[in-house]
This record gives sequence, C-alpha cells and structure tokens, in this order.
Amino acid sequence: MFRVGFLFVLAIGLVHGDACPYVNTLDCKTRSTEVLCGTNGVSYDNNCYMAKAYCADNTIHKVHDGACATSTTPSPVHGSELVLDIFCLELIHFKCPAGGLKICGSDGTFYENICEFDKARCFHRTLKDNGANCS
Repeated sequence: MFRVGFLFVLAIGLVHGDACPYVNTLDCKTRSTEVLCGTNGVSYDNNCYMAKAYCADNTIHKVHDGACATSTTPSPVHGSELVLDIFCLELIHFKCPAGGLKICGSDGTFYENICEFDKARCFHRTLKDNGANCS
C-alpha cells in the first residue's frame, strides 16, 4: 500500500520532471542485467543502477548498451530519460484514482487528472501541460 501511495504522490511531482525520489527507493538487484555504459566510463549492471547514478550526478548519461569497452553509439541517452523510463514502467501498472483537476495536454486532450496525464507522458515524452486551456 505504501508503494502505491508513494507512486501517486510522485506522479503529481512528475509534471515538474523529477522522478528521482521514487527511483532512489527501488532495489536495483531485482531488475534485469542488461549492462549499460555511462558517459563517466562506468559500466552499470542495468538501467536502474544507471538511473540512480544520474540522480546522484546529473552529468551521467547512457553512451550505449553493453559494457563500456565493447561498443559505441553516436549520441548518449540523457540520464533523465532513464529515470523516467524506470518511473513509467511502474506507473503504467498503477490504477489512477478518480477525480482531481483535469489537465489539458499540448495534444489538445483533456486528461482526467495528473496521474492519467503522467501516464500519457510516458508514451509521448514531448507532451506538455497546458493547464485547463484546451481549445
């Protein structure tokens, strides 16, 4: 029960873009073991560990999949995207409570509340909050 409530409180804060408090509560040992290379030259056992590293130091980003000495990718993936990926994997399985203030997305759609809006942002990362102004 605590986990679900904590996730909802963080969903409210996600509009401001910070899922690090939630990611920092996760046990990364229970996640997949798909090694990633960070811009700091460290190989991380999975995206959860790398997301936590970004939360501690926002200059760390993903360079490529695999250990740092094995391959390259032309452009790094911003660490904030990894944090959001972890958060969204949890949020998409969360049943949002009914009610709350409706939010108009930059796609012109009204979302029932901040939780539903954040779920939509998980699939459309460029989606912005237009408040209650859908026209």
